[in-house]
Amino acid sequence: MAEESGVELLVDYPRFNIFEHELVPRHEVISEEERKWLLETFHVREEQLPRIKDTDPAVKAIGAKPGDIIKITRRSPTAGETVFYRYVVKGKYAPQIAKEEYGVIEEGEEEVVEEEERWEEL
Repeated sequence: MAEESGVELLVDYPRFNIFEHELVPRHEVISEEERKWLLETFHVREEQLPRIKDTDPAVKAIGAKPGDIIKITRRSPTAGETVFYRYVVKGKYAPQIAKEEYGVIEEGEEEVVEEEERWEEL
C-alpha cells in the first residue's frame, strides 16, 4: 500500500511537536534529587502516585521510561501555575492492542482466520 501511494505512516514516529499546542502542559522527567524530595516530603511510595502510561504521546516525546516520575506543569488563568506528578508505567502500544483484541497479524505471521469467517463468528 505504501508503494502505491508513496506515503508510509509510522506508528511511533511523532508527526508534530505536541508541546507547541496551547492545551498540552509542560512535561519533564524529574531528577533523582527531586524524586527523593517528592517521596520524602509527601510520605508516599512511587506506586502511590497517579500513573501515566509510557504510550502517552507526551511521555514518548520526552523519552520517559517505566519507573520514571514525570513533573507536569499546567498554567491556568484562574489557578495560576499548578504542578502534578505522574509515575510512568508500562502501557500497550496500538499494534499490541490490535493484535490481542482484533486478531491483526504482523508481517511474517500466517493469517489463521479469514476476515469473512471472523465476522460470522461475531
